[in-house]
Amino acid sequence: MISEDAPRNLVITPRYGTYQPGDRVQCSAEGNPVPSYHWTDMITGNVAQGPLLDISQDMTDKSHTFQCTASNAISSISSSLTFTVEGINTFASLQ
Repeated sequence: MISEDAPRNLVITPRYGTYQPGDRVQCSAEGNPVPSYHWTDMITGNVAQGPLLDISQDMTDKSHTFQCTASNAISSISSSLTFTVEGINTFASLQ
């Protein structure tokens, strides 16, 4: 019998240094069944489906906090990423 496991070991892989439009941040986790992912913009409440968060042109010169949630039929787990895109200088931190 195959055991089912809640999502665990959530990892957000940010790119430290400069974020540019077109960059991506990845969220991953272990679990059985395989988790599905979504990113929530903690300021606007907008939700993007999938494990990749695209850094877009409209994010320039703004501070952002996104929460990645990995979920399956058993449970869910979340972690947040805060970053600022300021032209060529960007700061990112995991929470």
